[in-house]
Amino acid sequence: MSWTSGCWLVAIRDEVPADEIRRWWNAKETPLLDDLVMRAPRIWLGQMTNAIEEALPSPTGRVHALLFLRGTLHEYVVPVLDEELITEILAAFQPRDDDNPKDRYGALAEVTAFLTEHRGVGVLTDEDCMP
Repeated sequence: MSWTSGCWLVAIRDEVPADEIRRWWNAKETPLLDDLVMRAPRIWLGQMTNAIEEALPSPTGRVHALLFLRGTLHEYVVPVLDEELITEILAAFQPRDDDNPKDRYGALAEVTAFLTEHRGVGVLTDEDCMP
């Protein structure tokens, strides 16, 4: 069994309390952060296909995993778009030969422009599940 998630990159300019960030990364209810994410500038990264056993590789999935790791390792944070993170996101977003051929992805030029425009701002991924 598998499902597909649409995934967006969102720019968060507001300060977010630590307890909200912790709940966000642990997939708990986050009323304040949910509202900020809904109103935040966003760009579509693409879709990710997940199977019960594992996630299938995709540029979108790699960016999602990168931001999850950056947001949860050592302490819970909203990762800030600095030059290093922008470079890592763009590297992760590059298509690879073993990527799921059924997944669709956003345009690299548009993602690059979004990252450049929001340099210095917090960034998260937001996803929705599609059957």
